[in-house]
Amino acid sequence: MNILTIDVGNTNIAICLFEKKKPIYFVKIKNSDLTKTKLQQYLLKKSIKIEDTNIILSSVVPEISKRIIDFLIINKIKFYLLKDLIKTLEIKINIKQREKIGEDRITNAYYAKTKYLKNLIIIDFGTATTFDVIDSKGIYDGGIITPGIDLSLKVLSERTAKLPLVKFAKTNNVIGRDTKNAIQSGFFWGYISMIQGLVDKISKEKKDSFRIILTGGNCDIFKSFIENVIVSDDLFNSKGLNFIMNEYLKK
Repeated sequence: MNILTIDVGNTNIAICLFEKKKPIYFVKIKNSDLTKTKLQQYLLKKSIKIEDTNIILSSVVPEISKRIIDFLIINKIKFYLLKDLIKTLEIKINIKQREKIGEDRITNAYYAKTKYLKNLIIIDFGTATTFDVIDSKGIYDGGIITPGIDLSLKVLSERTAKLPLVKFAKTNNVIGRDTKNAIQSGFFWGYISMIQGLVDKISKEKKDSFRIILTGGNCDIFKSFIENVIVSDDLFNSKGLNFIMNEYLKK
């Protein structure tokens, strides 16, 4: 059977269909655009063959996940919740109040640990930019949360009188020659410096070196500018959900 992953983030809903572990269909819907019609369009399309598909739902936004769950129940579609499957995952977590960890972060950490074993930092470019650390013993040892790129660009524009909302983009020069380019340079080179700086500080604190996994919408822009990147994959979280679902179905 195929597996359909639904990952509800703070800004977008990522839907991905897997056939024999291979992603064959992927779409993102803005949370603000979610309607019954959209769910029918993306979940009930004939090519998905929903009756022969296992669905796993991960969410960090309870209001949105409730609407999706209600839709699935009304349409008599069987589904699994990641929060129920987390209890079955074989991963040690060295974090206080682990029940408050975002499901997306647990998915990334578990998939990374299972696939690449240890000494890993997973950096996810979402509404927030998160860093999750897998130490030398394969333990999920916490992480860092910073404001996301698009969120920060929006706030900068909204809270200033004359600074425009600009699209995030790579710049060749550090020094901008106009306002738009100066903002883009600040965000591009500023985030590179922040990311590499935090990775270096984690390495110093742990007295160890780490391999880097990048995911989220802007991951490919950064992959050539961060040291020790072994994976850059916007579908990393979806693949992690698919992996967890496959493991559960085998038990």
